[in-house]
Amino acid sequence: MEIESTNTKSLKLTDNSLILMAEIVKWAKFLAICSFVGVGIMVLLGVGMILLQFESLKVGLQVLVMGVFYIGMAVLYLFPALYLYRFATACGEAIEKFNDDTLEEGIENLKSLFRFTGILTIIILSLYAVGILSVIAVYLISM
Repeated sequence: MEIESTNTKSLKLTDNSLILMAEIVKWAKFLAICSFVGVGIMVLLGVGMILLQFESLKVGLQVLVMGVFYIGMAVLYLFPALYLYRFATACGEAIEKFNDDTLEEGIENLKSLFRFTGILTIIILSLYAVGILSVIAVYLISM
């Protein structure tokens, strides 16, 4: 649902709001960088598992599947990290230069972060529901 504003009034940030926003930007950038490090570790682990599978045939197929899973999760985790980093960078620049357009870009990235996370949450909750219903169905059939 998009909200269109026909109001010509503008919203101004107070000095306290700018201080709070500057602190938010610091934490957002810190969390984004930590997320990038986590993505890198997940990719390294995934590639390591895949290489381990090809190096030694004694390792089961599960290791190959886990390696691919780790890389897939890293790709999925990359998007929220990018949105968060873009939010922090744009809002930090907006505070520094008092630029409304850059602030809008930062808030748009924050919206994208929340939308992506919300959709992913709906998908995961749906998978949980299917899993729970499947377990119940198997239990009822086996009785």
